[in-house]
Amino acid sequence: MAHNSESAIKAALLANGVIAIMKLVGAILSGSASMMAEFKHSVGDWANGFFLLIGIRQAQRPVDERYQFGHGKRVFFWSFVASLGMLFIGGALSIYGGIQKIMHPEHLGYITLNLIIIGISILFEIYSLTMAVKAIMHEVGETTSGARMFTKVIPALTKATPATRFIFLEDSAALMGLIIAGTAIILSVVTGNVLFDGIASVVIGVILLLIGLATARENVAAILGEAAAPELIQDMGNYVLALDGVKDVHSVRSMSIGPKSYLVELIIEANERICLAQCDEINQRVASSVKEQYKEFSHVLISIISDNKIRNWQIDTQCQSPSLMPQVAPSKE
Repeated sequence: MAHNSESAIKAALLANGVIAIMKLVGAILSGSASMMAEFKHSVGDWANGFFLLIGIRQAQRPVDERYQFGHGKRVFFWSFVASLGMLFIGGALSIYGGIQKIMHPEHLGYITLNLIIIGISILFEIYSLTMAVKAIMHEVGETTSGARMFTKVIPALTKATPATRFIFLEDSAALMGLIIAGTAIILSVVTGNVLFDGIASVVIGVILLLIGLATARENVAAILGEAAAPELIQDMGNYVLALDGVKDVHSVRSMSIGPKSYLVELIIEANERICLAQCDEINQRVASSVKEQYKEFSHVLISIISDNKIRNWQIDTQCQSPSLMPQVAPSKE
């Protein structure tokens, strides 16, 4: 999974480095605000790629005495830093540059050169985006290839790692920005109104701000220990309830400790007449079964209490949100 993310990030680094240089040349020669906004966008993307690469490498460090649940959350931290880069380097500066261009419009030059640069940049971004889509498909276990990947990537985004998902969103925003910049330059030439160029810069900045805010919010939730998806918890609880020796699932708590990695705490109920040795056997069996069945739960903590004759866990075959509040009902015997 880390290898897939690294491949997508390296492809994005290569593409954004080449694109940034071309956009800078075009922006300086033409005086286009939208092209300068795209240059800032590419520089931000290029820097963000290094942040994400740092996070992935650090997350692979082994468990030690200081970080006893591993270093997985480092990916979330560096992804958060990358989202701030998109917010301020890409979004805020592009909006500022666009407003300046609207207030002080200037004639555009080297139109053909700019359009050629935009065309080449689009090809590089498509390459980077394709690599990100392939990585996402591999991470979620999809075997789809070719053009069909792009029809399935949106539903798969929620299951992808933060770094790969960020690269996909970043590349998508870059493609939209290039199309907007190219359209604005053409409209400015056709109509003779250079305001289109400044407006395009503001629109590109707003897109980057929205994506940056969304990814920042997501990574903050993961850093703070966001719980696993309710559907996953419900399915796991149903599974545990069916294991031998388990009378009921009293409660479940989970916390994110890395990409697709959770610490889960299970309180299960067993027959009050069983001995300590049997409790230990049930504990080990449930923990190993959960780890084997659900790779997302890398750390499983089990506590066993006596059956309180109240059904706590409500089985939901559609795997909706788990019902953890006690409800008075006959106990399963």
